Amino acid sequence: MVFIDNVAYSLFLLSLAGFIVLYLLGSVFWEFRKGKKDFEACIAGASVPLMLVGLYMVITGAYGQFTWPLPGSYNILFYDPLVSFGLVILALALAIRFKTRYDYVGFFALLVGVMTIFYGIQGYSIGLTLVPEALLGLYVFFGIAGIFAYPVSLIMERLPGLKKNPWKGWYLCLAIFFLAMLAASLISGYIAIEAIPAHLLNPP
Repeated sequence: MVFIDNVAYSLFLLSLAGFIVLYLLGSVFWEFRKGKKDFEACIAGASVPLMLVGLYMVITGAYGQFTWPLPGSYNILFYDPLVSFGLVILALALAIRFKTRYDYVGFFALLVGVMTIFYGIQGYSIGLTLVPEALLGLYVFFGIAGIFAYPVSLIMERLPGLKKNPWKGWYLCLAIFFLAMLAASLISGYIAIEAIPAHLLNPP
């Protein structure tokens, strides 16, 4: 099989997926603040773009794992987390589409988040990239977002009843998730922008 260098575009899609999730969360929170209890219409619209992005990540990530032609274990460092994140995004899209519980997706995201942080620390410690600080920040922030996706999923399950007696900790969990996902999405987009010229000039 022929390897296609899609690392930069995959980073762009990571960023786009993060911003789609943030837009979804912001839309739901806005409806909640206005006192509405029917969030299905607000959430349902996110399923199509999330499904498309998740499918692309899973397919191209798996393809990249098997066809990586360069020396070293970069395929493991880059594509293992990409496939895992793609599966989480795809699971969220399917949960929205079929109106199933979000907490299982959130718990899945928590496990992937812990794994992603471990990958980032290992990649940073052995210096697998030319920008180890950006790599560590990317993996750690996505990992934190994954971990806090679990309490956020519990919030999504309890939305109609939260207006009466909200726990202050829910807002803290939402804030941490939002900031971590925002930081990860910005870093991913920045690395992608920086990578495009080098990848166009020096294809594998």
